[in-house]
Amino acid sequence: MRYVKMLSVIVIMLAACSQRDFDDRPVITTSILPQKFIVERIAGEQFRINVLVPPGANHETYEPTPVQMQDVAKSLIYFRIGFLDFERTILQDISRGSDNLLVIDTAEGMDMLAAEIVDHGDHVHLYGVDPHIWLSPPAVRVQADNITGALIEADPGNRDYYLDNYSRFVAELDHLHESFTEKFSDVKRRTFLIFHPALGYFARDYNLIQISIEEEGKNPSAANMKRIVDLARKEDLRDVLIQMEFERESARAVARELGGEVVEINPLAENWLETMKDIAGKLFTILNK
Repeated sequence: MRYVKMLSVIVIMLAACSQRDFDDRPVITTSILPQKFIVERIAGEQFRINVLVPPGANHETYEPTPVQMQDVAKSLIYFRIGFLDFERTILQDISRGSDNLLVIDTAEGMDMLAAEIVDHGDHVHLYGVDPHIWLSPPAVRVQADNITGALIEADPGNRDYYLDNYSRFVAELDHLHESFTEKFSDVKRRTFLIFHPALGYFARDYNLIQISIEEEGKNPSAANMKRIVDLARKEDLRDVLIQMEFERESARAVARELGGEVVEINPLAENWLETMKDIAGKLFTILNK
């Protein structure tokens, strides 16, 4: 009986491998899982979609493997955020290794935010570019425009199919944006604490203010921790949002000092629509405590 079970497992594995081998659809590569969701809503099942950053990995520090870089070069389209570290370093010149690869910055035409704002009192310094463009419906709408244009360029024969899918997806985005606008129009407070500043675009689009605990991509110094705690007390803030892939101790320390809780969100989950609803719900609860 044991051998029969083992044989069954082998047959299933071979069947799965066979299905992958015979999937001759052209390949699209995306940097992160939420992009896959967005691309699939427009592309349907016309392509196989490859994702570079695996579940649970930190997109801020991730480095694609040599095999992944080869997979990118073999793709028909590479949809990138455009501002993740590995996109600007390791994969910066990836198109040079391919004659057919179409590289698309999905942030093209977007009003970008600075990654860090340092206020010196009499002047302000802006550093870098905030890459978290998938965490706000209006920002995703811009990405959807860029994705649709690239799909039509790569596969003009299915233009109407992509445009129909795009129209349905945009209707979903507009509805989500309207519901969030109404949801956050009358909250008790407009400022929230977060470990890693991932919700800058969300905060901008819904008139909120995020205070980041992280300092230049690192755990905060003792002096900065004190500054954050003092500011949080002034604003009557207690809870801290944190992404599952980041270290939690600094967030816990701040939450303990304020008598609050650490609230986990997962901005890199594949189901973008449910992720946004989850983040909005948790943030709404925090803002109304």
